[in-house]
Amino acid sequence: METKRIMTLISKEQAVVGKTFRLYSIPDECRRCKLFNLCVSRLKPGRVYRVVDVKHVGLPQTNKCLLTGEEMVPIIVEELPLIIPVPAKLFIEGVVITYTKSDIVCDNAKKYLPNEQVLKEGTRVKIVRETGRVKCDNENYVLAEVVPLD
Repeated sequence: METKRIMTLISKEQAVVGKTFRLYSIPDECRRCKLFNLCVSRLKPGRVYRVVDVKHVGLPQTNKCLLTGEEMVPIIVEELPLIIPVPAKLFIEGVVITYTKSDIVCDNAKKYLPNEQVLKEGTRVKIVRETGRVKCDNENYVLAEVVPLD
């Protein structure tokens, strides 16, 4: 499976290969920072990322985060797949579909619906694999691991 790799910045203490993190939101302080375009501007709020490489560069002066004051280092992350309910009749591994928010009414499937910040309606996603199944009233759903193509 091809995953999207992104270069970004993270605090030196968090820069550990294999560590995962979720970006919940982008604070206003970040938008005013000179490092914004190298840092969180490349990440999507609500998505989960795994550190795959830490770039050790010997810069003459360290860059500090305006928000935390911590020293920032460049890293490479990969965006991890999301798990969403897909109607069983639309599920085919490897296929690209356009995400549409379902009118799911039962809680055991509704809890997997991503909010608009994580996955916008109309986003194309590639179905990677099945992780489970859920029956909701008369509709069957596959809990699918998907990679957003945005």
